[in-house]
Amino acid sequence: MTANPPGAVATAPHPLRRPPQPRCRRTGPPHIPATPQGLTLRLATDPTAAARARRTVAAALRDWGVPDDAIDDIVLMADELVTNAIEHAGGPVWLRLRLHRGRCVICKVGDGSREAPRLRHSDSDAENGRGLVLVAALADAFGARVTTTGKVIWFRRRVRSTGVTFR
Repeated sequence: MTANPPGAVATAPHPLRRPPQPRCRRTGPPHIPATPQGLTLRLATDPTAAARARRTVAAALRDWGVPDDAIDDIVLMADELVTNAIEHAGGPVWLRLRLHRGRCVICKVGDGSREAPRLRHSDSDAENGRGLVLVAALADAFGARVTTTGKVIWFRRRVRSTGVTFR
């Protein structure tokens, strides 16, 4: 048994009080699971990482029963974010993808750079610079936040108006 240092107060849970439970509000039909389906992918910082991300994202979305037209858009947006992270950022790159309640796909890409991305409009003959504009056009919402280890860029895309059971 360890002794408390001088001045410390020993605490113990009250024997009749239950610990607080997290509150979770459920909406939608009862056949939709409350927990999302998801994946996390750590990516190398080389050109093959974008291809690996495209294949993995497309396979996961097909497994989750996401409609084909939405798969194409989501894979394109994820590819843009991963490619930007590899080209412009330092440090490790990761991708997280989840299907929330069968209706909405959320994709996050993180990297080691603390510089927030900027939307920029490129000339029609420019070879690059349209990635975030494309994500802004195809996503229902997108954004970026700087963290202590880099930044996270995310987008959300609704894939159905109502939930469906998972495969």
